[in-house]
Amino acid sequence: MLSKNKQTTKIAILLALFVTLTGCAATEESSSGSGSGSASASASSSGSSSYVLKVSVSGLQQGKNVVLSSGQSTATNVFTENEALGITTDGTYSFGSFTSGTSYNITVRQQPVSQTCTVTSGEGSLSDNTTIAVACSSESYTISGTVVGMLSGQSVTLQNNSGDNLTVSDNTSFTFTTKVASGLTYVVTVKTQPTGQTCTPNLNSGVVSDNVSDVSIICSYTVYTVSGNVSGLSGTIVLQNNYGSDQTLTSDGSFSFRVASSAKYNVRVKTQPNGKCTVSNGSGTVSADVDNVSVGCWVLVDGGGSSTGVNKNSTYRADNVSLHAFDNNSKLYVSWSEISQYGSISQIRVKSYDNSTWSTIDGDSNNGINLIKSRNATNPSMSDNGTHLFAVWSEDNGAGKGLIRTAVFDNTTLSWDFQNNNFQALNNSTSRSANNPQLLNDNSSLYAIWSENNGTANQIRVKLFDNSTSWNLVDKIGDNTTGINKDTSKNAINPKLLNFNSGVYAAWSEDNGSASQIRVAKFDNSSSWTFVDGNSSTGINKATGKNATYPTMAVLSTKLYLAWSETNADNRTQIRVKSYDGSSWSFVDGDNATKGINKDYTQNASYPQLVKVTEGNIVRSTDNGTSWNNATFNSSSSKLYAVWLEENGNTQVRVAEFDGTSTWSFKDGDSFDGLNLNTAKITGKPSAAAYLNKLIVAWSETNSLGVPQIRVAKSPF
Repeated sequence: MLSKNKQTTKIAILLALFVTLTGCAATEESSSGSGSGSASASASSSGSSSYVLKVSVSGLQQGKNVVLSSGQSTATNVFTENEALGITTDGTYSFGSFTSGTSYNITVRQQPVSQTCTVTSGEGSLSDNTTIAVACSSESYTISGTVVGMLSGQSVTLQNNSGDNLTVSDNTSFTFTTKVASGLTYVVTVKTQPTGQTCTPNLNSGVVSDNVSDVSIICSYTVYTVSGNVSGLSGTIVLQNNYGSDQTLTSDGSFSFRVASSAKYNVRVKTQPNGKCTVSNGSGTVSADVDNVSVGCWVLVDGGGSSTGVNKNSTYRADNVSLHAFDNNSKLYVSWSEISQYGSISQIRVKSYDNSTWSTIDGDSNNGINLIKSRNATNPSMSDNGTHLFAVWSEDNGAGKGLIRTAVFDNTTLSWDFQNNNFQALNNSTSRSANNPQLLNDNSSLYAIWSENNGTANQIRVKLFDNSTSWNLVDKIGDNTTGINKDTSKNAINPKLLNFNSGVYAAWSEDNGSASQIRVAKFDNSSSWTFVDGNSSTGINKATGKNATYPTMAVLSTKLYLAWSETNADNRTQIRVKSYDGSSWSFVDGDNATKGINKDYTQNASYPQLVKVTEGNIVRSTDNGTSWNNATFNSSSSKLYAVWLEENGNTQVRVAEFDGTSTWSFKDGDSFDGLNLNTAKITGKPSAAAYLNKLIVAWSETNSLGVPQIRVAKSPF
């Protein structure tokens, strides 16, 4: 036990040391050595050695404060209690000088905010100048969140503080790889957006003091408008985009759909009105607002409403319709075969249309323009010679033989004149049956073509009108008993004529002993015909071993186009199309062995018609538009259309447009129903013509009473 004097002396020494420590604790050493033994010992007042005790603080963030403690005293320690040293910046700090052997235990009494300071070798006894290392480090935290609203299969690239790129696929949570030290800021941004969407960060910035988990990346569509107009509407139409978002219109007007960027759109008619409507520019991929979609509706122009057409009598059967429009005026003519009230006798009826009103021009009696009213007349065709309208048809001779009759329309008397051919039929032999006639105007020269039996087989016969009173054969090959057949011993039927490249071309279907071939020949203006179909035993069929019939022709630009109906390997008839450039033929229907341009290649298709429609506006007429005689057109382009019959359980009128290469797009509503007024009714052979820059289609369709009516519709394009 110490004496009283010795205890008093020790307390005095401790108080002196405490004053010394607290005084130097606030002072950073300017230059003191670090580590044990960095400075020589100094002599104490008693003569013993003394050493300096220091701490070196590193990593302390600006504005932070760490409090160090000297430790708890022991029997040999100079320190009697925990003593504090507050430090606010990196540096070396001295606790003071102490005698050799003094014990020390440096610890962290109070950590700085969001940092951890660690003392290295902080406990020992002084035997030299000693510097204790105190290293401070910041705590690091994760930055995470969730992506919502992103489309399946898409991805977004995120960044934190303009780096640490992170790609996130689909809607899921995310965590950046690099942690952020406590006290520092974080800013989450979108570097790369997903396709067709815009992703916006939410709760994406702040100062880190703990793990961050509430960042949200909200993705939404970049939405554009797909819009257009409906014209020619009669009734109610329901439009759809991508089989959703129905829009209903009851009158002409505009429509619009909202579509995400980069998404596909497909505007279609879900529910057709009274007249079939077709969509143009209705599909594509959105990258901006689309405003050129158009829905045009076919307009019935036959004035018959839902149950009647242009028939003379709606209670009598009408079929075999034919259309014709003059090139130099704006009147449309329609002819057809209709049963008269006298029984089963078919009459040739004719009407004209001036774009608003139909006028009967066949005498408007119980009979039509037949030469002999008591004889059946069928298969009319019309054309002109530049100045007058002509009609041709097949009329029974009373003995079951068809005679080819012609008549010319007098615009002044509104009557039909048979005097120009002296009541004689065009047949080469009036004792032989002839049928399927057609007329062609070639630079004011009027040609007639038909199929006529010569006692052995049906021959293709051709005559030229002298624009006076006579028709002259221009098909002689040897004698008058043969026509222009490739093989005059074989049947040839369904002929057609067309002018192309300053020449007259004929196409027909001809049997070669195994199958019907599509034959094509060119007239050289001297009664000679040259085959342009290869001039072999086969024609231009896709499959020469399959039957092909009902050829039709049209000219577009510098090419002749020819369509026909041909049986495929599945024994279904397809509509095939070829083009001819004056030297070679090329398929423009896809050239597939099974498919033509049918809507459904598993169904039968027949009676094709090809029509060129010149686009543009009427810019002049000789009477300021009163009658539109001799109208001229401002034409920018022309388009080729195909019209045909196709089965789908019933028979539908189909219409397709050619793109100039090999693709055909449907213009009849593009469903499995066609142009028909009533798709559940029986439909007969169609006819088509270009009239005032529009496609006109006529066909025979049974009404609710089961009576075939002649229906006529005008295209919206």
